[in-house]
Amino acid sequence: MNNEYKIFLDNYFSTLLEFIHNCRRLNKVITLDFEKYTQTGSVFNSNSTLILSDWTGKTDNGWVLPFHSGLFKSTSKENYKSEMISVLSREFCLMYCQSYESLEKFFKDCVFYKAKNDLNFREEIKIAFKIEGELTREDMKGGDLLYKAVKKIGKETLQKLSKENNTNIKFGELLKILSEVRHSITHSKSVINKSKIDKTQYHNKIFEFLFSYSEITNEHLKIELDFKKFEYLIIKLAEFAFQIFKAISIEEKLNWNYEK
Repeated sequence: MNNEYKIFLDNYFSTLLEFIHNCRRLNKVITLDFEKYTQTGSVFNSNSTLILSDWTGKTDNGWVLPFHSGLFKSTSKENYKSEMISVLSREFCLMYCQSYESLEKFFKDCVFYKAKNDLNFREEIKIAFKIEGELTREDMKGGDLLYKAVKKIGKETLQKLSKENNTNIKFGELLKILSEVRHSITHSKSVINKSKIDKTQYHNKIFEFLFSYSEITNEHLKIELDFKKFEYLIIKLAEFAFQIFKAISIEEKLNWNYEK
């Protein structure tokens, strides 16, 4: 029987592969560049500033009158390598956030497809999301409610796979850490409060397993990713999504095996 859920997983895999492919090249180019400018005899110095115009201010016969923001940025040969490593980490963190958002899209694809084809399930989802009238994708928000909807499709199989798998990772706890990290990268410049990942010792182990960091204060960590850690993290996201697909497929009595 044709598995309609597979296209959703294939789309997610395609997105993740594109991120890995592009980030690998970005990592290579920037690494070669800072290696070049840290050699003996090389010269490097870069300076930037921010010039603005006031949209509602005076003009000179229609020409804008720019003003200086007072901000400067300078990079010397001595700190070029460390700054570029930070730039790479920032980009990999942002690509992780995009990967997480795409994971939620995969969840939503599965839930919405099931809701369109199962009246009883559709009514359950409308009640869960407090939706009146016709169910739309826009009404289905992300987060805990969305994953609860996924669990309604995966049923006992999803629970079993979460309890018994080769990585010893419980899916709900994994998703909680992934969400907290995504939020901290997006809203706090990759700084995360330790309380967000120390809910239990198990939550902390998941964080340590997937992410690198430096300690800023006794209460805060700075999330950091190099390419190797980023690629490993993205592959784990793909593997997690596959377990969701597998559980749903088993419960729906559909083929989940990728082998030809």
